[in-house]
Amino acid sequence: MGSGQWIMEKRSSLRNDSFSRDNDNVPETGCLSIIVLGASGDLAKKKTFPALFNLYRQGFLQSNEVHIFGYARTKISDDELRNRIRGYLINDKSAPGQSEQVSEFLQLIKYVSGSYDTEEGFQLLDKEISAHESSKNSLEGSSRRLFYFALPPSVYPSVSRMIKKCCMNRSDLGGWTRIVVEKPFGKDLDSSEKLSAQIGELFEEPQIYRIDHYLGKELVQNLLVLRFANRMFLPLWNRDNIDNVQIVFREDFGTEGRGGYFDEYGIIRDIIQNHLLQVRENNTDMKKVLCGKKSYLHH
Repeated sequence: MGSGQWIMEKRSSLRNDSFSRDNDNVPETGCLSIIVLGASGDLAKKKTFPALFNLYRQGFLQSNEVHIFGYARTKISDDELRNRIRGYLINDKSAPGQSEQVSEFLQLIKYVSGSYDTEEGFQLLDKEISAHESSKNSLEGSSRRLFYFALPPSVYPSVSRMIKKCCMNRSDLGGWTRIVVEKPFGKDLDSSEKLSAQIGELFEEPQIYRIDHYLGKELVQNLLVLRFANRMFLPLWNRDNIDNVQIVFREDFGTEGRGGYFDEYGIIRDIIQNHLLQVRENNTDMKKVLCGKKSYLHH
């Protein structure tokens, strides 16, 4: 069996395991709380909250069952966080009437300030989440909590410990607690494996979702459609016909308050070894590797 085939089968088994463990074949009826950790940061305001708004605008998040909590060290009010986010949710190209949707969405957001390594802040966060669940008449054990780590990896272990100690909910009536961790996942192989071990001691694998938000971009996803949905490309997309692959990444802004992050992790770990290499894989190895065979292009 090829390694790529094993990976796909392993992931499939994890998805099935996640469903059975988290839900135990019980319908998900309780309210959903989405907690954005690092809510005052760059990733949250530019990517996470706009993505949640798009889900809300398309009807995937219903205001009668979903509430969004922001958590960070910055001491600001609910309205101050909403004002920070608003400019990233609406622009000159926004559809007519979207301003009203933005206002409705922002009212779903509650902000809690606290440290990432002490219990007091997370106890307050749990209190706010529980109050929301009670207001929706969710049965204990049926509510769902999704923690999104818009944070640097250095605080993943402490945040995971605080969630495990202070913010877990029961799951006997279809409820669940899950964490979503963003890239970069550590600084190198050793730190990545150590980080996985630390988080793995606190959560079961089906509760952990490791993601790279760049792969969710419509343009990136459409590269696969362009490649595999056009039969004319199949005989041509190989090393005999392609001289080189160039991926150009342009941005029209600088670090803008992210200097501390880049001092610690650097632009290569932030962009190249995840975003850009995975875009390259989508254009070269994807189909063959998933089948456990040789790639189209040999490097």
